[in-house]
Amino acid sequence: MTWHTRLLAIFVSLAILMACTSTSTPENLAKDACTLTEAVWLKPPADPAVQPDPGYGYYFVNEDESIIASAWWTESNEYSLHAGDRGNKIGWFRPAGSELLITGQRLDGDAPPLVGEASCCYPTRFQASGVYFPAEGCWEVRAAAEDRKLSFVVWVEP
Repeated sequence: MTWHTRLLAIFVSLAILMACTSTSTPENLAKDACTLTEAVWLKPPADPAVQPDPGYGYYFVNEDESIIASAWWTESNEYSLHAGDRGNKIGWFRPAGSELLITGQRLDGDAPPLVGEASCCYPTRFQASGVYFPAEGCWEVRAAAEDRKLSFVVWVEP
């Protein structure tokens, strides 16, 4: 084997080694260990607060479809939920006029609980909210309205 062939073999081996190890970052390993809730493709109910009527999209939904949360970030690799002060806008459908309480916790590490802001008194089923995650990672989001509940697990980027 000539020195050219040996040098080529070394470069190819290094390239393969770099490709294999570059995808195994601690963040990727943590994300792979997070069992995300799969969003469902559905059309939410018609609501006078949403014009035109809401269309089909990805949502998290409880068993009786009394609480539905938009999962807009799951429709494309370009979008994700983010940690920090700017928050994440999430639309909800819940029993008409009921108070929506949004809570949650990080599942893969220590962090303060998430902050869910849902303003008062939306009279129809639709409710807009802001959800603020204090840290990146694997999060369980819980929502309650009247005696109805929904929970789902998401990955939050930095």
